[in-house]
Amino acid sequence: MLTTAAFSVYGQSGLDLYVSVYILEYFILTLLHSPFNPRAQKIIDITGYVLFVIFMIIVALKVLEILTGVRLL
Repeated sequence: MLTTAAFSVYGQSGLDLYVSVYILEYFILTLLHSPFNPRAQKIIDITGYVLFVIFMIIVALKVLEILTGVRLL
């Protein structure tokens, strides 16, 4: 919630920025709050893999945007 407020104050409106920062916050929080029971850890691992793939897609699109000069997101 604090992230959203801070980005709103600075006038940031890119969805890719919000998603990327929230994914990074997720990874930080899960690292700070381990260990979990095995079932919860399995769900967290699967969620982490999915979020990492989404993050990598965002990064790849941004790199393509920089290289081609065409806005993709």
